[in-house]
Amino acid sequence: MNRARHPLAILALAGGCAALGAAESRTQIAVSATVVSQAHVDELQGPAAITVTALDVARGFLDVPEPVQLRITCNSRAGYELELNSLLPLFRTITIKGFGDAIEMPLDGTTLTRRGPQTQPVVLTLGFRLTLAHGIAPGRYDWPLRIQVRPLK
Repeated sequence: MNRARHPLAILALAGGCAALGAAESRTQIAVSATVVSQAHVDELQGPAAITVTALDVARGFLDVPEPVQLRITCNSRAGYELELNSLLPLFRTITIKGFGDAIEMPLDGTTLTRRGPQTQPVVLTLGFRLTLAHGIAPGRYDWPLRIQVRPLK
């Protein structure tokens, strides 16, 4: 092997060995990072629309037959808020099942808070009873809720 081509030999030829006897020097650099809190909700399952029948109108409510399944991912140590808002004026109230006790959502929406760090994504399966507004006609309607999530600070 030709020593002039070996990487250590090149270092020695370039004066790299002279640094071995030099005084040691240290420098400290302070590094910090800020992690921006984020939260995201994915709908894994749920209806794109609802069908209100004449029987539903006569009863005054509709139990949505298909549950809504959500996956919530949040990196905030404080937790997150899940916000639900009605998009259509078809209902007087919406009852949400799946958080322990049933929650009755008013027309202007509701916010559900989950405190504490979430180390893994949370999967929620929610059921809905829609109390129909007076005068609603039977028919097919777009899914009437907007679901959003935001991290707590």
